[in-house]
Amino acid sequence: MHIVPADKGCRVFFEAIAEGDEASFERFFEFYRVRVYALALKWTKSAYYAEEITQDVFISVWKARKGLASVKDPDTYFYTIIYNKISRHFRKEANKDRILRLSAQGAASSSNETEEAIYINEGQRFINKAIAQLSPQKQLIYQLNRQEGKSYDEIAEALHLSRHTVKSHLVKALKFVRNYLKENF
Repeated sequence: MHIVPADKGCRVFFEAIAEGDEASFERFFEFYRVRVYALALKWTKSAYYAEEITQDVFISVWKARKGLASVKDPDTYFYTIIYNKISRHFRKEANKDRILRLSAQGAASSSNETEEAIYINEGQRFINKAIAQLSPQKQLIYQLNRQEGKSYDEIAEALHLSRHTVKSHLVKALKFVRNYLKENF
């Protein structure tokens, strides 16, 4: 068992821990635990996450113990581990926030798309009911103009009617459909 003076920094601890000295690791832990915790708490503003990061830091040191004797600058190495654990915490939190935002957007979008589809289908059903109540000629003119996109002139030529008659029938059909929707939808 090594007796490691606390004022020698990480180097002496690392050499003893590299040899598998658990008592030195415990002293190392006790000596640096409060510092690591304070640093993690300062950055995360959370006692829970600070404790989690502190544990992760010391677990990492213990897992890497066989290579600790060859570390050239133990203090920098140790603080790099701390920095990496805190950085990893922030990346995880940012990813969680991003995932929550995306899933909330997806849910809202999905919900809106479903509602819109229902309204469109319902609206189309009422429009079809209104069209069914038109005279056959007004139905045909309405369908040619609104569903097939034909102009007044094209409809007039196809049905052998005047442009004015086509326009008049379409205006009356649209007015009837609008009134029907206002009363029933």
